Parts: sequence; C-alpha cells; structure tokens
Amino acid sequence: MEKILSEARSFTCSQAASLYIKSEMGLHFAVSQNEILQRNCPENQKFIFSQEILPVSSDSIAGYVALTGKLVNVANVYEIPENAPYRFNPSFDKANNYQSISMLVVPMKDIQDEIIGVLALINAQNQQKEIIPFDHQYEFLVLSLASQAAVAYINANLTKKLKEAYLDTIFRLAIAAECKEPDIKGHLERISFYSMILAEELGLSSQEIENIRYASPMHDIGKIGIPDTILFKPAKLTEEEYEEIKKHTIYGAKILANSKVEILQISEQIALTHHENFDGTGYPQCIKGEKIFLPGRIVTLADVFDALATKRYYKESWDFATILEYIKERSGTQFDPMVVEAFLRRFKDFIEINENYPKE
Repeated sequence: MEKILSEARSFTCSQAASLYIKSEMGLHFAVSQNEILQRNCPENQKFIFSQEILPVSSDSIAGYVALTGKLVNVANVYEIPENAPYRFNPSFDKANNYQSISMLVVPMKDIQDEIIGVLALINAQNQQKEIIPFDHQYEFLVLSLASQAAVAYINANLTKKLKEAYLDTIFRLAIAAECKEPDIKGHLERISFYSMILAEELGLSSQEIENIRYASPMHDIGKIGIPDTILFKPAKLTEEEYEEIKKHTIYGAKILANSKVEILQISEQIALTHHENFDGTGYPQCIKGEKIFLPGRIVTLADVFDALATKRYYKESWDFATILEYIKERSGTQFDPMVVEAFLRRFKDFIEINENYPKE
C-alpha cells in the first residue's frame, strides 16, 4: 500500500497523501506520506503520524467520503462553501504546523462495492512547487489506484489471518506435549518469550526473531513418544529409562521433519539440538560450539532457566540469584557464552516474564 500511495502522489505531483482503513470505530491511518513534514525530521528518522481516529461522518472530508462513497475534489479546504455536505477538519494541520490546501479524496471499495477505506491526496503542485487544485483528469486514475489499494489491504489481511490460524495450530500441537505435564502450565509461553528476547539481544533480524518466538514452543514435542511411566516416574530413573527420555529430541525432530514451512524447519532443529551442550557433552549428537543450531543454543538456556525457576512435581523452584550463578558458571560448557552474555543483559526481563505467566 505504501507503493500505491507513492504512485498516486507521483503522477498527481502531490505533496502528501494518506490512506485510511474503515472500521466500526471510524477511520484509522494505515499509510501516510508527507514530504514537508518528513523534510523537517532529523536524518534517518521517519515522521510519526497521529493515531487519531476520524469519525465516519461529514465532519471531515475523509469521513464524508467513507460515509457516502463519493469522490471529493476541493481546490482549497479552507474555502469550502457553507452549503457543502462536508467540512474540513483542521486538527492535523494545527497539530503539525502544516497547511492543507487542495485535496482529492476517493473511496476504497472491495469487489462487493463495500467501502473499506479512503485514499486522500493533499496539495497538488506545479513545476514551481506551487500548490494548485487537482486536475479532474486524474480522478479516474486515483480511483483505480484506490481499488488496487483495497485489494492489497484485503489480501494482506487474509494473509495475516491465515498466518494467525497456522501459528495457533502449531501452538496447540505443542500444548499436546505440555498437557502430559500439567504442573508446568505456561511453560510454552515463557519459553517463547525468553527465546524472543535472547534473539533480540543477539541482534537477529525481525524475521529471525519472529521465527524463534513461534518455533521454540515445539522444543519438547517429542515427549509425546515417551511413556508416562518414565516421564512421570517419582523416583530416580534407571540408566535405560534416562536413555529413553533423551530420545524425545529425536522423536520431536522426526515429528517435525520434511516440512516445507520455515517455522517448522526451525522447530525441527530446535527439538533436535536443545539438549546439546556448548562443549559437546550434550545429546543426542554430542556436537559442540557453533555447530549447534543457534536457535537451539538459545532455547537450551531458556529451557534450563524456566525449569530451574519453576516448581515441578519432583523439585522446588530455585531463587533467581541461584539460577543466575548456575548459568554464569556453565558459560562455555553447557551454554554458549554469547547467549549467556545476552541473558545477563536481559536478566530482569526473564524475571518479569517468569512472574507474569502462571506456573500452576
């Protein structure tokens, strides 16, 4: 939609433009561009537009267009006749020391001809950068771009809903494993947020951070394959039973294997590597250092922190100071030193997450 707005501004020589989305509450800014206000911002800083919601009414030009579906082309918004069916709302101009003059405002309609938003172009300019009225010849072209913007918005919204449904399915699959251990309620949510803030602190990209956030709850999915008699045994495990417990990493990787979906591919590697130790003494592959998948190294620390900070049927929770020392002592052996440093910088956030999510 940002590109569509830029194209509309380009061929109409507009100084500014806004795209509003209509909801039950009113009109919301979705995308806005203003070369004058942007020019006044510090270098590399983007102008932040107000999140003010406009009513769908004749009290503003955008509101009137959203209400009626009619195009409005005004030469000077401060000279609108008294008998016009709409008014100009000057609040944005006053708040930002800006002056809107000419406006071309058109409805965004879906294929059912329902109004889903408004595209507003502000201050057409001639070659000398003087403000002029919008040429009527541009009206049809702007309406066409508004239709494209409507399609783009609907597709983006559909993609978002599909993604949310997909991630919800993943999380419910992970809960299937958690349900076998009812005394660690919230474990998945906490692991997700611990892993996310470690990824942030390590400087990973926004996409990598999101992937780890949603992939990390799948780390113990392989416990589905472990018999309850072993998983919940109140006494010390035998050597054979412990070897069986360790297989949950392999079972989890097999459950998640061969997916074409990136998050599940990451989940597979996390499930397989989250019990590997940085010095090579972990399981199941006994790999070490940077040969261990980075998200796996992140979840290793997140999982241990949560296990120590949470009361389980076989142990009491540890206090945070003791956990801190435990993790610091194992930097370079159990844990990646780089991940430990990130953890130390965000230790207060770990405590906050632990206290805000239920554990019983």
